[in-house]
Amino acid sequence: MMLLKKKLATASALAVLLGLTACATPGETPDEGAPGSDSESSAIEVVPEIADMLPEDIKKSGVLKIGALGTNFPEQYTTEAGEHTGSIVKLYTAAAQVLGLEPQFDIVTNDAIQAGVESGRYDIAQMADNPERQKLFDIISVQLSGVGLAAHADNENDSVNMDEALCGSSVAVTKTSIAERTAIAVSEKCEAAGKEPAAISSFVDNAAVMLAISSEQAEYGIVSTGVANGYMARQPESIKVVDADYSFSGGPAVLKGRDELRDALQAALLHLVEIGLYDEILAEFGLEDHAIPSIPINNMETGKRRE
Repeated sequence: MMLLKKKLATASALAVLLGLTACATPGETPDEGAPGSDSESSAIEVVPEIADMLPEDIKKSGVLKIGALGTNFPEQYTTEAGEHTGSIVKLYTAAAQVLGLEPQFDIVTNDAIQAGVESGRYDIAQMADNPERQKLFDIISVQLSGVGLAAHADNENDSVNMDEALCGSSVAVTKTSIAERTAIAVSEKCEAAGKEPAAISSFVDNAAVMLAISSEQAEYGIVSTGVANGYMARQPESIKVVDADYSFSGGPAVLKGRDELRDALQAALLHLVEIGLYDEILAEFGLEDHAIPSIPINNMETGKRRE
């Protein structure tokens, strides 16, 4: 697997933004000082012409059902005060308001997200875009993402090549995620080259992955670039990012065939871009470099990548 070697430069900005102390314990969610945890989303006016695009069943229910995560800092996480927040949470809440809907977040584990949208339990859920998922879903990209390789801050290397570093090393990943598939693919390459495979441990969520690194149960952990840099900013004494890229994008996944919902949601998100709220939300969580203001559908098909 060839990675696009573009190191992220958001960690220092995130550290200032978060204002979190160096004594934060591994796996702990941000407290009241974290972005988004002490403020309500501003009321956003319904845009009738966009709301009218919705299918009749959702108009009638008045609810947008969203499968969500609670430990995916800084995109979807729950603070110590019990507030569910993050860049994705705020974007989806604002989009729902544009559509005149009540966002209803159901916090589950990562392995329940895709199945929940596929079964109809959820209208949408945040997913990374890839060709396999496009067989089942239309994915509206709202953020650039990629693969981030994290290590303990005491690791002797500040920069590594993932394809080489994982051979013979222990690596933590989240179950049923791109991270897990990436680790398996790299491990197979190691074996094909006559090297030791990676020792892969799969966990229920990103918090557990980062705990495995900070407690030195695993040498490396694979998460998204935003998550990796967010944790490095929050726990610089125990986490650092040693490889990262912008190799894919992600956003709300809508089941194939629900074209009216897909188009209405894309229009609502584009409205947030137009009024400046999209940029404001990403900046609040230090994710300016992850913006995709064109809000494309099935971005993987176009081969778009950050230069």
